[in-house]
Amino acid sequence: MSDSEKINLLSTSIMITEFCDLKCKLCLAYIPYYKEHKHMEVEEIKKMLEKFFKIVNTVDKMSITGGEPLLHPDFCTILDEILKYANRINKEIIVITNGTIEFTDRIINSLKKDSKIKVIVNNYEEYSIYAKANYENLLKHHINAILYTEDNRYGWIDCRDHSLKHINVDAREKQASQCAFFCGKKYVIKRGKLHTCTRSAYRIQENIIPYSKVDYIDLLDDSQGVEQSKKILNNLLNAKSTTSCAYCDGLTEQSIKYKAAEQLER
Repeated sequence: MSDSEKINLLSTSIMITEFCDLKCKLCLAYIPYYKEHKHMEVEEIKKMLEKFFKIVNTVDKMSITGGEPLLHPDFCTILDEILKYANRINKEIIVITNGTIEFTDRIINSLKKDSKIKVIVNNYEEYSIYAKANYENLLKHHINAILYTEDNRYGWIDCRDHSLKHINVDAREKQASQCAFFCGKKYVIKRGKLHTCTRSAYRIQENIIPYSKVDYIDLLDDSQGVEQSKKILNNLLNAKSTTSCAYCDGLTEQSIKYKAAEQLER
């Protein structure tokens, strides 16, 4: 295989769970708005990873997200499965947590297994009661970590309006060209399907927008072969926009920023 035929993704997140102990109004994964919530099964993740790395040669950054990933009862096992592909992950294996769950010794020991692991601890003030302690524990064990607070966070945006905004292709592509999510190729695996972003994943899963099977790759579908999946992925990588972009204002320099983690009424 020539270098030109190899596929390297910049960033891919794996949503291992849709459960979260917060109900953030502006959650970019839309967790509070799901009709039902699921954990990905370990066997599903094994199968998904195997197919993913048959399609993709390497990925620069792979993130473990949710929901809150530490709510998954098999978090450590899942991390071990991802670490089997550490030589195919060029830069970082990132774990993103909201600081509501105290790290156990088992979690710390899992996070120490590879120098590529980095933990992002979000501190949402009164909700993230373990954020500072978890961050200090990570540093104590020489685990690469970042603590995000209101002082160093970029701010949240509101992507809850799913109405059609960009009617023709030119308008859609102009919007996509200004969106940090689209331009950064921040792909996400949700329920075993590889999507171009979390907005597209949610809109497709909840049947909010029209879509077809060329808008994502089902990594758990045995009937979709590796070569067919590569073709779809290359088309997505080379596309100037996606179906979802027509329904989105994305993240641009003009995006209004809001305080993080404002909660919905429980």
